[in-house]
Amino acid sequence: MFSMQFLRIIAWMFVIFLSMPYAPVRAFQGIGLSMPRAQLPRSHRRSAGGEGWKMHYVSVDLKEADVAEGQSKVVTARNIKLVVTKKEGKLFAFNNKCPHLGLSLKRGQITGSDDRHGICVVCPFHKSKFSLEENGKCKVWSESVFGIKGTESIGNKIGQIVAPMAKSVNPTGEKAAPAAVYGVKIEDGEILVDLPPDLSKYAQTRQYIGYKEYAELPENTPRRPVDPRR
Repeated sequence: MFSMQFLRIIAWMFVIFLSMPYAPVRAFQGIGLSMPRAQLPRSHRRSAGGEGWKMHYVSVDLKEADVAEGQSKVVTARNIKLVVTKKEGKLFAFNNKCPHLGLSLKRGQITGSDDRHGICVVCPFHKSKFSLEENGKCKVWSESVFGIKGTESIGNKIGQIVAPMAKSVNPTGEKAAPAAVYGVKIEDGEILVDLPPDLSKYAQTRQYIGYKEYAELPENTPRRPVDPRR
């Protein structure tokens, strides 16, 4: 078993690493692209005109029968990595990135309605807890390190840092920020998730049609980001 001193050293090395500038993210922002905002659900976004990005229910290539009770599946749609899970007979979908350090939530515990916070996803790294019933509202923020007893003070210190890797789901670097949770509905047994437009480099070379299909632009058309408010 690792000693507490060793765990503290590892935790602080991790904190120092996360404090360093993240050059790829800064470079991406420097060229004026707004991709990170595209991964946020409607309730998290504001545009200059006061309107959020337009959302659209899209297929994630999963049938309702494909997700068993208590199971979580990772899929990619609209250039967003999602976790689709079923708890107490209800389907939920959320962004795989934790708004704290940008780490994966796919192995996070899904609590039930018997939990004092209700149905939530729990980050497996620092035990932050986000409600799947209240648009990702943060119920607990960076409680400990891997749930190890005695690491609560380290977890609290790590909670003071929001990593650049989380910027796509937490663009303002807010502490106790909500997770990105998306609406889910079923049509003919197929799972549809309410997602924003894809503003990836692929999408920037094409014109959105009905927020579902792409069409090639003429060769002389200047390359520019797709306007998500169209």
